Amino acid sequence: MSESITTEASKATEATVDENRRSTKRALPALLTIFLLGTLMIQAFNLVFQNVGDSLGMSANASLISTLPGIVLGVVCMLYGTLCDYISPRKMTLFGVGALIIGSLLGFFGASNFWAVVLARMIQTAGGQVAGSVFLVMAMKYLSDKERAFYLGIFNAVYYASSAVGIFAGGLITSIDWRYLFLVPLVSILLIPPVLKYTPDTGIKGERIDVFGIALFALIAGFVAVYFSFPATWMLGVLAVLILIFAGYVWKGANPFLSRGFVTNGAYMAVLLALFVFYFFNFACVPIYNVIGDRIYGISLSQVSLCLTIVYIVATLVGCLSGVIMNAMGRLPMLILSALLMIAGAAGSALMLTSGFWILTALASVFIAGITMSYTPLYDSFSATLPVDQNGRGIGIGDLMMNTSASIGMAVYSGLMANPQFGSHALAGVKTGIQAQVANMFWVMALAALLALIIVAVFHKAMSAKAPQE
Repeated sequence: MSESITTEASKATEATVDENRRSTKRALPALLTIFLLGTLMIQAFNLVFQNVGDSLGMSANASLISTLPGIVLGVVCMLYGTLCDYISPRKMTLFGVGALIIGSLLGFFGASNFWAVVLARMIQTAGGQVAGSVFLVMAMKYLSDKERAFYLGIFNAVYYASSAVGIFAGGLITSIDWRYLFLVPLVSILLIPPVLKYTPDTGIKGERIDVFGIALFALIAGFVAVYFSFPATWMLGVLAVLILIFAGYVWKGANPFLSRGFVTNGAYMAVLLALFVFYFFNFACVPIYNVIGDRIYGISLSQVSLCLTIVYIVATLVGCLSGVIMNAMGRLPMLILSALLMIAGAAGSALMLTSGFWILTALASVFIAGITMSYTPLYDSFSATLPVDQNGRGIGIGDLMMNTSASIGMAVYSGLMANPQFGSHALAGVKTGIQAQVANMFWVMALAALLALIIVAVFHKAMSAKAPQE
């Protein structure tokens, strides 16, 4: 009798898993489209924020249109991923679409007020990111290994595709009334029916959400994001205190959302470390080529934008194919190849700095291909290092780590490029000054990629570990 009950329960569980898998595959295109709309808004307003500030008589504060939504993004990436372990993906997505629509309407009808525009962009950013977080968590939890790799690659490709569109359309966007940009995400209204129909309405019944722990961690994430936008020494002191409080809570709390086992999971921490190093100079790719075009080759910004568009198209194509590549090669060989491409792209750029901008564009494509290629195996490794019911937290913290790493890398890049002494010693036949600064920066980027390769080699067993059972 007991065996019969067990068999029936097992069949019911399998049927539920299969149904969630089918529903997930049908829901992912709608989620991806909503995420794309949100990401396009980030790229578009990063291009026109100064125009918006000028038109509203707030030129000095115009950068807030870009920086404050960026801070929101850094916090909600972690927050949404974590909440996906507790709250139904369907409810999360509907909340996100609602916020995206409210932000769009507020921005359009409140376009005469600068602070209404800033608030609208913050709400839009918070709403658009929900679909991205739900997409990643659903892919991790409900899809097979091969399907997961494919969709992770597509997700990464969408990010770079939006960057390519944003850069290429820079001139077009500035020539139209910026208020109408707010209306673009309203397309997401058409996607509510498939979201309602296909997004799984699953959650942890009876599980208490650790409001204090999640809020404290979100506060830490917020301070990190604020610090890199508005640096102040006192923030580091506050951040240190908050981290100590959080560490004590994890060790002594009754039921923290990050258990002691989670934070001492060596395999997961190894993947986070690799993610940190791989993406360290991700944000530096665009500004360094703007410097090269302007100060070394003397070419126009539109020509630089064209070349960077090509670079991001390459990244998009690599993202689309990365799932297929990983299924053919496996995680570790793909991570090794990623690091080697980054080393080749950065070192090659240092050695061939004066060989022509198109050659540097090709080498930039090699470098960005390496970064793009690392995303799928790194995020796929989360599923191998964490139990399924912790995948949301794992992805959320991974997103936070990736954004924080790139912000720190951008700060390092800016500091080195602003220091004239960094260009006082030239290698590989370049002149001292700006040429030496750029070449030396490329060597630093190559060394970071080499460090990523070493980390992969040292922790390869941990990264391929099976999920621990709890």
